[in-house]
Amino acid sequence: MKKVLTIIGVTVVIIAAAILVFLASLGYFRKVEVVERRTGPYSYVYREFKGPYMNTKTVFDEVYKIVKAEGCNPEKGIGIYFDDPAKVPAAELRSKCGCIIEGADLAKLPVLKEKLAFDELKEADSLVVEFPIKNAMSYMIGPMKAYPAISKAALEKKYKFTDVGVEIYDEPAKKIYFIFQYFR
Repeated sequence: MKKVLTIIGVTVVIIAAAILVFLASLGYFRKVEVVERRTGPYSYVYREFKGPYMNTKTVFDEVYKIVKAEGCNPEKGIGIYFDDPAKVPAAELRSKCGCIIEGADLAKLPVLKEKLAFDELKEADSLVVEFPIKNAMSYMIGPMKAYPAISKAALEKKYKFTDVGVEIYDEPAKKIYFIFQYFR
């Protein structure tokens, strides 16, 4: 019986250690830094989505499929999240899911605008957190780390900002930028 308990104990410790190492590799224990900088402007095409933010992936996939079918090579996605999930029921959360159109792809905007909605995010002072993309879990862990840090920094500096959170998914750089534009 003692041998069985020892094996169970060792197994539990190994599994717990593996989970901790995995979370550490994703940046879960990493302290995030909030920086102030100008962000934008960004031109982007998108589709609107209403529902739990965790269900936006299919909308992003649809937008990318359309954009790539038109011969564009988008390197950055953009998610604009209008509601605080702590205050708004999941089914009522509103977002825009899309990709940034830049460089040579800007010439294809007229065709893209026929198939997708278009908008621009103006240049503005912002609080920004940069988070690494390691795998799909980064898209869940990043917001858990970034949004509380940005809220704390905004309160400390007495900045006012909209409830609109912007996330830029920079695939070549393997980073997510969490952005809150503010005004003093």
